[in-house]
Amino acid sequence: MNRPSPKVLEVIKSERLTPNMHRITLQGPLTPDPNWRAGSYVKLILPDPETGALSFDKADKPKVRTYTARKFDLKEQTVTIDFAIHQPAGPATSWALQAQVGSKVGFMGPGGLKMDPSLGDWYLFAADMAALPAAISLMETLGKNARGYALLEVTDELDKQPLNIPEGIEVQWLLHPHPEQKSQQQLEAIKNLPLFRGQPNVFVAGELSTIREIKSYFLNESDMEAGYLYISSYWKIGLKEEDHKMAKRAILS
Repeated sequence: MNRPSPKVLEVIKSERLTPNMHRITLQGPLTPDPNWRAGSYVKLILPDPETGALSFDKADKPKVRTYTARKFDLKEQTVTIDFAIHQPAGPATSWALQAQVGSKVGFMGPGGLKMDPSLGDWYLFAADMAALPAAISLMETLGKNARGYALLEVTDELDKQPLNIPEGIEVQWLLHPHPEQKSQQQLEAIKNLPLFRGQPNVFVAGELSTIREIKSYFLNESDMEAGYLYISSYWKIGLKEEDHKMAKRAILS
C-alpha cells in the first residue's frame, strides 16, 4: 500500500504554553484515519531554514521530525503540537519558535500509538517534557474511575500544566532543570511507588538512557508483564532524530 502524499498545513496559532513548552496549531486537509486517537504521532517536513522553501523531494533532503498530536479536530481540520524546548534547539523547535500565523509546514500521518488505554486494572505514566504531550493526551481519555500514578518530569516549576484527568490518577511533578544531563528521578520514583493490586497498564517515554534503565528494571526486577508495558525512547541527549533512531533500535530492541 502506498503511503499518502504529504500535505501542506498552515500555522493558525503560535503560543508559549509554559517556559519550556511551545504550542503550534496547524490547519489543513486532514483526512479521517483510524490512527487519529490519543497519543497519535505525526511527522513534520520542515521548510528550509535559510530560504523558507518547502520541498517534499527526497533529493533536497528536507528535515523530517516526529511529534505527538496533542489535540486534533477533523471537523475544524486542525492539529495541535507541543514542542519541548531544549538547548540547543533542534530544527523543529527552531522552526516552531519562529513560526507565525500563515507559516507553512509539510505534514504526514497520523501513526497510531502502540498502547491500549482500555487494558489493565490501574495505570502508571512516566514522561519527561518530550513525552508529556502523549502522556497527558492518554490520561485525558481514561474513565472517571481510573486510578494510578503519573510521574511527570519538567524542566521548571512553571512547566507544570493544569490537567483534566481522573481524580484517581495521583500526579507527582519531578523537577529536572538540566535536561541535557541524564535523569534518575523517574526510576527512583517508580521504585518507591506503593503499587495497587491488579495488573498495571504502563506508559513510559522519554530520553533513551533513562528509558533503558526503566525498561531493565521492569523486565528484570519487577513483576510487570511485558504485554502491558509501553516503553519508548523519544530522544537521546546529544543526538539528532536520525541518529537517535539507530541508537534506539540497537539499545531497546
